[in-house]
Amino acid sequence: MGFRFRLASFIVATLIGVQALTAVLVYEVTRHELIGEGQRQLAVAAGAFARQLDDISERVASSVQVLSLDYALRAAIAQRDEATLLSALHNHGRRVGATQMLVLDVDGRVEADTGGVYPDRTRFPYTDLVGRALDKPAAAVVASRGHAYWMVVVPVFAPDLVGFIAAAIPVDDARLAQLQQQSSLPRSVELASLTPMGWRVLARGRDSIPLAQHLAARRHALPRSPQLTVVAGREYVAQAVWLNRSRQSAPVVAVLGYSVDEALSPYRRVGVAWAGLLSLGLLVGVVGAWLIARGVSRPVEQLAASARRIEAGDYRAPPALPRRDEIGALSTAFATMAQSIREREAHILFQAGHDPVTELPNRVAASAAIQRELATGGGRSAAMLLVGFGRLPEIARTMGHAICDRLMQDATRRLRGPAGDVLLARATDAEFLLFLPSASKSDAVAAGFRIVEALAEPYRETELTLDLAPVVGIAMAPAHGSEAGELLRHAGVALLVALRSEDPVAIYEPATDPHRPERLSLMGDLRVAVEQGRIEMFYQPKLNLATGRIDAAEALVRWQHPTLGRIAPDDFIGLAEETGNIRRLTRWALSTGIAQASRWRDPAIRVSINISARDLGDAGLPRRVSELLSAHSVPAGRIALEVTESAIMHRPDAAIAVLDQLAALGIDIAIDDFGVGQSSFAYLRRLPVRELKIDKAFVAQLAGDRQDRTIVRSIVDLGHRLGCRVTAEGVEDAESLAYLASLGCDHAQGYQIAHALPVSDFNRLLGEPPGRRWA
Repeated sequence: MGFRFRLASFIVATLIGVQALTAVLVYEVTRHELIGEGQRQLAVAAGAFARQLDDISERVASSVQVLSLDYALRAAIAQRDEATLLSALHNHGRRVGATQMLVLDVDGRVEADTGGVYPDRTRFPYTDLVGRALDKPAAAVVASRGHAYWMVVVPVFAPDLVGFIAAAIPVDDARLAQLQQQSSLPRSVELASLTPMGWRVLARGRDSIPLAQHLAARRHALPRSPQLTVVAGREYVAQAVWLNRSRQSAPVVAVLGYSVDEALSPYRRVGVAWAGLLSLGLLVGVVGAWLIARGVSRPVEQLAASARRIEAGDYRAPPALPRRDEIGALSTAFATMAQSIREREAHILFQAGHDPVTELPNRVAASAAIQRELATGGGRSAAMLLVGFGRLPEIARTMGHAICDRLMQDATRRLRGPAGDVLLARATDAEFLLFLPSASKSDAVAAGFRIVEALAEPYRETELTLDLAPVVGIAMAPAHGSEAGELLRHAGVALLVALRSEDPVAIYEPATDPHRPERLSLMGDLRVAVEQGRIEMFYQPKLNLATGRIDAAEALVRWQHPTLGRIAPDDFIGLAEETGNIRRLTRWALSTGIAQASRWRDPAIRVSINISARDLGDAGLPRRVSELLSAHSVPAGRIALEVTESAIMHRPDAAIAVLDQLAALGIDIAIDDFGVGQSSFAYLRRLPVRELKIDKAFVAQLAGDRQDRTIVRSIVDLGHRLGCRVTAEGVEDAESLAYLASLGCDHAQGYQIAHALPVSDFNRLLGEPPGRRWA
């Protein structure tokens, strides 16, 4: 639906809604007032009806009492003259409207009955009325034989009490209609009596609505106060009035009903007239609403068309509307808004693609521009140069970011010279980016040195002089990547290399990239290999130089990758430590090494297993080792755990605590690569060490290097004085082996003795005679 139609519909709907709400409110208010009026009228009518019945009862009682004074009647009663009694009773009953006249003896037994209902000497059923009649004439409404009667009882004296006269006057439909004509009773009047089957209607006035039965069915009790109810689809206000009755008679009530619908009927003509006026008003309102909507919608539609142009990027101001009303003001505001949006979008676009400090393109904008250049370059060689500053982090921590911002602004001015017309951008807070299209590697290196030279001059500010230490990392396209993000990542790797080296310019080398994707893939493969048992344990023999026998072995993990072949331990051990898989790998190595020690029945074979710095932070390691020893029935003395000096120094207190627990189990602790770490004698004397392993850096040239001999001799002497065994690693020639034996070194291991061997080859080596293979 269009705006015009919606506006017209809204106005018309509002008009209809207001009129309808007014009609409903007027109707509900009128109805509520009429119901209240009906309740008041019923309350008045109930009291009037009761008083009217009392008045009629008194008049009938007076008439019957006059009969009791008749001399002939009293004589007939005294003489028991039934014929005379019946004649007198018939005559007087017609005068008072009674359908039944009775003469009762002093005991309340029937002497004569004009209706022939009660046989002679039958006890009168309403004895309480007989008792009350001694004081004054007694009258009550009773229910008898499905009808209602006024039952009046008066005494007869001659001069003493000789009996009673009772008159039964019917209270039927005609009587109720007569009462309605004589008073302000409502149209709906019913007399009802309670029977074992429920309330039964005894008489009904001019209206035939069954109020008593309906109320009794809904409420299980007739209301003593005015209540609203619906009978046959019509609303009534109804009330029950309990009439004076004999205790021997069923209860008799008068149910009065006030018709709300009849009271509302005069107002319906007003409603019809109102509906006609409403229809006429709606017709006029529809025409007026359509004209108003048309006058409002046309300029709004023009503004909507202008908004669609702005949405499409056309920020031209909409045509001015020659109006001075609110629509004209809206048009003027719309034109101002379009101009503001145009300026603001230009500013936002500039901010989104530029660095706020240097106003150079930022990393996102530069990457998009480089990607477009690479896509259109046809595979030509190009270079990405990433410029960093070695001292900038220290300057930021010391001097704050404000001076860093000024420093980067100065660096921008210096870089514009070497950059020329090529893309210059700010890649990060501390790095600049230059992209040299159609540049060779030599061009890129020359440009890198020009940049270093331009930035080599210290930055000066008042009395402050700061050396920036500029470096440049270079990545070449397409050799190092064909995507902007890939080139940027590789240039960042080269920049890190330059920061760590003395050469300020470095080119990306894929072979030395520690962050290459295949290395990340290798981390996942290692986890799977450990979980699925795709790694192996090899054992490198350790020669006892005193006996010439192999009495120990170092357990070394080997990994045969399904696609990459054999992976060197140095490549994946460090990887496991970085990824957190080293503990899983250590658990596998401990389980495998201890299980193999149990298979070697020779108690002389002792197995050394390497653990890492992460393992020394695991407080549960001693418990797991103890459980493995018990599970495989291996004495603790046949297992040695090797740790490096650097692993201990990582967290010395925690490491010493774990090593003390392991040593308490009887496990030997060996320090691997001794001599090249960073441990101090203060920590060394606290360690439960049983073995020192001389690093192979001091053993490899032992045969011809005097300084290495001196160092090795000192370590052997130190180890023995500390009560430790000494093992030399990396023994690769017989001369070194002989020299170590002459020093009293305890064990040697290396290629001169044997490489790391599978279990089967190691077992064959154990069977060879002492000294035959490595002498």
